[in-house]
Amino acid sequence: MIIDQFSETTSFNHLPWFAAVREYVSNNNLHNADAGRYDIDGDDLFVIIADDTARDAHPPLEAHRSYIDLQLAIEGSFDVLWRPLAECNDLLQPYSLEDDVLLMSDAATTRLTINEGIAAVFFPGDAHAPQPPSVSVRKAVFKIKVP
Repeated sequence: MIIDQFSETTSFNHLPWFAAVREYVSNNNLHNADAGRYDIDGDDLFVIIADDTARDAHPPLEAHRSYIDLQLAIEGSFDVLWRPLAECNDLLQPYSLEDDVLLMSDAATTRLTINEGIAAVFFPGDAHAPQPPSVSVRKAVFKIKVP
């Protein structure tokens, strides 16, 4: 996992797909875009713009095998729970190739707050669970196909 200020960071520059993500953010108004999926490079790189609202549900930890997630807070902030996948033992739902998700009921070991302008990258070894915000939040989830 990597977490850093999106606009000022050099933390992501070594990632081969980051230039395309930065270019997309620079050339598109994510504040005014309709919620939904936008293809950048087909299924290899796309973004999901989501407007989350406060709710009581607390999703379990999830992990992906086929995609890396870069989650960027556009407006507001949200928490993400995290635990190394290698430390997870309580399988809630087996891996679904169709949905690219594995769910675990393990407790998280870390809570991160993703504030506006902050991005977090979750790799296949990162079990994570974005938590419901206390107020409305807009975020972009870039999905990057694992090479």
